Amino acid sequence: MTIGHAGRPALPAGPRRGSASALRWVADNLAVVGPDPGDAIVSIAGLLPTEPGVVTVVGQLAGPDDWAMITEVLPIAVPPGAAARLAVSGAGMSPPHGPPPAALLAQQLDADIYAPNGQLLLVPGGGMFALDGWRWFSPDGMVRQGGRRFPRPHWESEVDTIARHPVSGVRAYAVPAGLWLFSDAPGVPDPSLDDLVLAIPADPDRVTIVLGRPGTPAPGVEAVMSMLEALDPSMVIAPYGDAAAEVMRLATLIAEHWDSPVEVATGLPTLDGEFELVSVAVDPSGESWWTPPVSRLRVAPGVPPAPIGTVGLLADLRPTGTGSHRLNERWVVEATQFGLWVRPPYAGQHVADVRRRPWDPQRLTILVGLPGLPLPDDVLPMLHMLLNRLPPDVRGRVTFVPTELNHLLDTDTEDRPDVVLADQRSTTPRWWRRDDRLFAVLLTVDGPTGMVRTDAGDVAPGELGEIIATHRDPDPRPVLLIASAPVAPDVEQLLADQLQSTVIARRNDGWWASAPHRVGLEPRAAAMLPSGFPFTEEELAAALTPARPATRRQPGRAADHEPLLSLAPAQEAAVVAQRLREGRAGVPTVVVAAEPDWRHPFRLDGRPATALELARTIADHRPGWIADRETVWLEAGELTESSLRLLANYLGTPVGTRARAVPDAPPAAHATGWFAVPPRGADGQDLTGPYGREGYLDQERYDHGEP
Repeated sequence: MTIGHAGRPALPAGPRRGSASALRWVADNLAVVGPDPGDAIVSIAGLLPTEPGVVTVVGQLAGPDDWAMITEVLPIAVPPGAAARLAVSGAGMSPPHGPPPAALLAQQLDADIYAPNGQLLLVPGGGMFALDGWRWFSPDGMVRQGGRRFPRPHWESEVDTIARHPVSGVRAYAVPAGLWLFSDAPGVPDPSLDDLVLAIPADPDRVTIVLGRPGTPAPGVEAVMSMLEALDPSMVIAPYGDAAAEVMRLATLIAEHWDSPVEVATGLPTLDGEFELVSVAVDPSGESWWTPPVSRLRVAPGVPPAPIGTVGLLADLRPTGTGSHRLNERWVVEATQFGLWVRPPYAGQHVADVRRRPWDPQRLTILVGLPGLPLPDDVLPMLHMLLNRLPPDVRGRVTFVPTELNHLLDTDTEDRPDVVLADQRSTTPRWWRRDDRLFAVLLTVDGPTGMVRTDAGDVAPGELGEIIATHRDPDPRPVLLIASAPVAPDVEQLLADQLQSTVIARRNDGWWASAPHRVGLEPRAAAMLPSGFPFTEEELAAALTPARPATRRQPGRAADHEPLLSLAPAQEAAVVAQRLREGRAGVPTVVVAAEPDWRHPFRLDGRPATALELARTIADHRPGWIADRETVWLEAGELTESSLRLLANYLGTPVGTRARAVPDAPPAAHATGWFAVPPRGADGQDLTGPYGREGYLDQERYDHGEP
């Protein structure tokens, strides 16, 4: 943002009454003066650092008359003995006749004044950039030249010297973040002040080198290297336009020259709406851009480039190693220099070849499987999951390898459901149109069994709930199942319980809405939606009415406080002995038999039982454990993560078991020997207790006597 006006300023006029009210303090020793439509200047200026003994006044002045306002407010803003930084374009520039305005103000206030000699830019993230440098005016008339940037980074002098002495064929411009280099082609105009490069925030610890310019050939790497070879290699190099290949070659040369890694941004480093640093890759034409999931690459001597930093779209997935995250027990997704690699957990000898694939800054390549090997039959649901995570601008840049998977990208995005778990021949039915009140999931479902059919195989209802939850978090809307066949009522209810959200589906006799169950709430029967899709507001409101709290027994009997609840007498003696050996006698534990059936995963009183039946039994025997944040541990044999999640949801408290009893438990759980899951709340998101979303591992260690 340019501060002030572009012309030469007039001399300050005399004081003007009433203008002192224009002074707005945004921080200690930091104020804004003058017009500021929409508080744009205040929002950026509020991030500026303050200097001890210096009052900074930022002004957007409409013309020469507004200098009278500065003359009046500065004596108010600057106390005796303090200095002032007058952040107004042209305040330090000499007019055709007479001294600069800042020089007169220095004499008037008997204070040092720092002011820009020409245009001043406010830089996102808390910085200022004077195109022609800052000037320091003292009351005795002395004038000293300063640097361009505030706050001033340690690398400024060296970088600006390079900008003043470019080599033949290269244009060099000092910019807020460092140095911008592009080809000095005939007829190429000078950059404008609204160019994206001027909005890159400065890093006080290292310089950013921007290479290239849209519509202009990239400069020669050897020529650029001759300019930069003396700079500290802790720089960041960013491509602009069609310069990615040159950036990688330059980074490699610098890394080899200094035998030290160099960081490459995958686009122009930019602050997003949450003030997080991302990279914006601009097309060679300069007419479009996108935000690659991987924003930085590390280029080191003798090894392929590697991503660094977090990848936002994968951040909520369970990490399985450096840069890789778990999709399910058979598939992980790894961030790479070219994009994403969906692979089995152990890639073995294929790793080196894959990580040498070239980087294309205009595409997101998703490599699936292992090179030279046929694709396993269970990958398509994982790819649907991954595609649903991508923002539209990123999804439009996807290229699959192998290319026969590109048919997954052909879905009409205008009326596309939120999640697609269907075989590739499936399409949305004719009655479907997008309804923003609902979170829509397209399914190819086997009605009698509840299994979801895909070209890659079947997905069981328990796994289906976790897949939907992965995409839905933190979306609070009720879930609409767009299924190829009527959905069984128990499958519909199971999904509602697992998601802790109302689920709407078509059964044989029409549309129904199932509300989630939880111990401590009155159970609600499924509600029919007779109007059909799209549902009326009244029907939806009735279906979404919160359940009322249930009356439940309070702990009062001596047995209510016993830490061991045995529901499988045959196993009790062995469990008690093991608890004593492990020092876990006081940890809440339920002994129960498990069943290999997603509908009835437990056994009570010699018969198969649902997770809800077990939860109600626990509530009857140990009411103090309900809606508590202390983990309830099961001794039950083999269990699925989805069964643990259901029980946690019903109880409103974390539930865990031995890691070896859960086939898809993560490596971190095996390290402690225990695995626990938190319950989901009424909005479908994981509840965070005193240990936080990621803190259940800490509770596992605590419960089991580890430091």
